[in-house]
Amino acid sequence: MSIATVKSTRPATFWSTRREVSLNWLALGLLLAAWNACDNDAAVSARRRPEALRGYSYVSPRAANRIGAQAM
Repeated sequence: MSIATVKSTRPATFWSTRREVSLNWLALGLLLAAWNACDNDAAVSARRRPEALRGYSYVSPRAANRIGAQAM
């Protein structure tokens, strides 16, 4: 077997042994692209935080319900 034959078969062996890994990365890339392209309807349709609670970074459900009940 000559050196030229060994060099020509080596890249094919390299990619064939790593085919599954390459396909997994491709699938991950496609998944991320689809995720970024989708329209996030949940965020658009969610109600905004009441004025009294907009200054806080965290609001408990109890406080939100109490403020919501007062607004009615």
